[in-house]
Order: sequence, then C-alpha cells, then structure tokens
Amino acid sequence: MCKKYEFDPPVCKYGPPPSYLDYNRRFDTIIFDLGGVLMQHNMQGCVAAFREILGEEGVAHYLGLADNGEGENDSLMIQFEQGTVSAEEFVAEILKHSKEGTTEQQVIDAWLSMHAGIPRERLDYVFKLHRDGYHIVLLSNNNELHWADVVNHYPINTCFDHIFLSHEMHLSKPDPEMFKIINKELGCDPDKTVFVDDIEVNRLEAEHAVGWHTCSSVEELKQLLTK
Repeated sequence: MCKKYEFDPPVCKYGPPPSYLDYNRRFDTIIFDLGGVLMQHNMQGCVAAFREILGEEGVAHYLGLADNGEGENDSLMIQFEQGTVSAEEFVAEILKHSKEGTTEQQVIDAWLSMHAGIPRERLDYVFKLHRDGYHIVLLSNNNELHWADVVNHYPINTCFDHIFLSHEMHLSKPDPEMFKIINKELGCDPDKTVFVDDIEVNRLEAEHAVGWHTCSSVEELKQLLTK
C-alpha cells in the first residue's frame, strides 16, 4: 500500500494554463502511463502475497497474474482491469479459490501490495510540466481498488488535464481502439504528442494506431523535451 504523499502541490494557477501553450514547441501534449512510469511496482511482492493465498499454481490459474505483472488474456485480472468485474466480484472470486480462513482484507492487501509508491521527484516533474503549459494526460490500465488507493495517497487529480482509465473505458492498452478514442476526444496533433509508457507493445501500438511519439520513462521524456 502506498505511503501518504506529504506534499501541498502547486497547481496550474501558479503558471500559464494549457490554453496558453507555446505553439513553437516541438510538443504540446504529454500522455503518461501510471504504473511503471510514475508509480513504482512491487510485482514480486504482489505475486508472493497471492501465492500465500492461492497456492503456487493458483496465481496464474485463478488470478491470471504473471511474474512480470502482466495479465493473461481474459483472465480475472484483465476483466477487473477492463471494468467488466467489480471490486466486490474480484475479491469474492479470489476468496472462492483461497486457502481456508483467508479474509477479504487479506485479498485487498495482497492486491494493493503491487503499489510501491510514486517518487516525489516524478510527481513534482508532472506538476512542473503542467505549470509550464503542457497539456498533461494520464492513460492507465487500472482497476477500482488500485485507483482508489492512488487517489487516497496522491494529489493525482490535480496533476492532469484529462484522465483515461481502462476500467472506466472498458478497454485496455494495447487495444488500438483505446488510442483512437483518446486521440479523437483530445483533438491531438499526433506530431506534437508524446506518450510515455514502459511497455514496448503499448508504445508500438500507439505509434501505429494514431502516430504519437513515444518514450519509455520520465528520464527519456526529459531528454526528448530538452533537445
């Protein structure tokens, strides 16, 4: 579970709003992934916690969680991520296959153990980009429990001009339809849009589907914007 983010963040009023973008810039819109880009993940800890609950083979078989944190096609994890399964249904399904005596809170705690926190410098950088007038967007494969945990611990809703979540859209990356919907809704100029995602297939699909520029990390983004 995340540690409470003890910081009173600067908001857009201290800098130019997005409508005052400098159109001489190479880029004007930056779309961030959350997990693996801003949020650090503890995949090994999460998998280990579910092995205690579901057994060695049950993590992949019942949950669909691989050691690298990716979900298998049409697994319970993917259904939860796409919002076709509610948090209550997700926990109940895990409990059906858990060791005797497992509680709902143990399942929730195991799921939230995937989050290892957002380093302050990363969130500070997002706020700086916002103050500098960039159009800042969040695009995340997420779910009810993880998103509630993020919002409870970080001022995430004040960082971004738009937030797109898989469990609300009922689509998840790398589905090209997700990128097309977002590109149309935002009215992006693909040539002036950067998508930051640590998963290669997501970046490749975004490049192919809508023509966004991509990079894999905040560090790579900083290099791109300072060229």
